[in-house]
Amino acid sequence: MAGRKDLTQYGYRKARAAFLADNDVCHLCGHPAADTVDHVHAVSRGANPADRDNWAPAHGVKGCPTCGRKCNSEKSNKPATAAVRLNTSRDWYAGP
Repeated sequence: MAGRKDLTQYGYRKARAAFLADNDVCHLCGHPAADTVDHVHAVSRGANPADRDNWAPAHGVKGCPTCGRKCNSEKSNKPATAAVRLNTSRDWYAGP
């Protein structure tokens, strides 16, 4: 989202790095090495970007090293529900 200055502020970047250090399994494809924070409820739809209860690990522009998807981009600003979970050639998902 262009013009999102909150994404470049030091406090947000530091919190995001700490979150990803503790949570690296993508909530969309179930593979490790998530490198970005997905806002489960989209900021563009009114969610607070700093609400850590709304954060989930996802693969960003680098893509997933296992399936190659850019999970956060594919999800876009849709809610993260089971219907949005990405289809893979096998069931990799290890979530609840």
